[in-house]
Amino acid sequence: MARRTTSPAKLTLKRGRPTSTEMALIEQAILATARNMFLTNGFDGVSMEKIAAATGITRTTLYSRYATKSDLFRSVVRETLAHWYAVSRVEPTDGLMEISNILHLRIADMASVLVDPLFRGLHLLVLLNRHRFPDLAPLMHEFGYLNAVRLLAGDIRAAAQRDDVPVAQPEAVAEHILTAVHGWFLQYDLIRELTAQDIEAHGREIVDLLLLTREHW
Repeated sequence: MARRTTSPAKLTLKRGRPTSTEMALIEQAILATARNMFLTNGFDGVSMEKIAAATGITRTTLYSRYATKSDLFRSVVRETLAHWYAVSRVEPTDGLMEISNILHLRIADMASVLVDPLFRGLHLLVLLNRHRFPDLAPLMHEFGYLNAVRLLAGDIRAAAQRDDVPVAQPEAVAEHILTAVHGWFLQYDLIRELTAQDIEAHGREIVDLLLLTREHW
């Protein structure tokens, strides 16, 4: 489910007052173009004038929507996170009721996100600019890591009730799984290019090992 960044096509607008549909297209084009340029050139390497030109709109049109580059940057990050959150949610199906299968599914989803160029680029962009935008890093933490913890803990809690296996700390177990997978990824991604399959295989080992001690969760 990797979502790769591509250069958006420049808008071609008709003369006259834009319709509501055209206004929505303009907004989407601005955000897509700005995101691509921020990811490619960084915050300092992009100007509002360049974004307007690349989008195919006037500077007046761009500034009427975003008074500053900082405003636009925040909107790009927020919109991208909201979209990523919406498409990255994976719910267990009726055929995946075993706790091991459900946890393997979550790990597979996590692996695809970690190698996603859009996620990696956005994470680095927010990290490099967190001193300028201290509100965005907590937002990414909430949409990404904490959301994953809640989903995984919910799976663990539901499986415990279904299987009649008590669980005292589902959130702690979820955090152990996620940080073990992510920590391994951060270390080995430094020395070789990891695939989603690499991460998933390691994650399955972690899950299977922890399941041996499930009665102590």
